[in-house]
Parts: sequence; C-alpha cells; structure tokens
Amino acid sequence: MARAPLDQVAKARAAWGEAIPAEVLALATACRAETSRAVAKRLGYSDAVISYVLANRYPGDLPKLFAKVRGAYLGETVDCPELGEMTRDTCLNWQVTPFAATNSTRVRMFHRCKTCPHRQQKDVA
Repeated sequence: MARAPLDQVAKARAAWGEAIPAEVLALATACRAETSRAVAKRLGYSDAVISYVLANRYPGDLPKLFAKVRGAYLGETVDCPELGEMTRDTCLNWQVTPFAATNSTRVRMFHRCKTCPHRQQKDVA
C-alpha cells in the first residue's frame, strides 16, 4: 500500500498548535510546494533541521533560522550599507561568506558586514 504524501502544513499545525509562528507556516508551505530538501538547501540547513522545526522539536537557534525564512519566503528585506536593499537571508549569507581577495565585492562585504547594524552575530573577532 502506497503512503499518502505528508502534508507539512498539517504536521506543523499539529505540533505548534494555535500559536504557530508565521515563519513555521511559511516554512511548511514552502516544503509542500517544493521538497523539504530543496527548502533546507536554500536556507543553508539540513533536511533534518527543517523536520525538527516543523515538529516543534528543534533545539537550535530558532531566531536565526526564522530570520532566514523571513527573507527567503516572507520577503523581509534590509538596507545593506554596501549593496542596497536585499532579502534578509541574502544578508545573513553575506555575513558568513569567507574572505576572498580575488573578488572586490567579497572583500568590501567581508569588512562591511563586521560593523553592519544588520549583523546577527554581534561578537565580532
């Protein structure tokens, strides 16, 4: 007997109840439209993390993941001092992009992100 496809939205609603955050609902909707693996890849997380979040069992940094979801799926933008308006998930990706002297944009962003007011990780080395 074939298994019925898992409805990620129903799974999330059952786990989170009435207080389901908009980010979780957007994540579940994206998983229903694509695959959880594709959503995880876009956000820079594993498929397992997405599953744990939908099941309300993720022990990690939810605010960071929610910020990526708001950028990728809810259209949240920030005004980057260097590049102008960009989605929040793109901003977070720039913050962790390693230095590369071979690309002038990456050099500027590497230095600019360290002091940016949108920086999520405030403990700059």
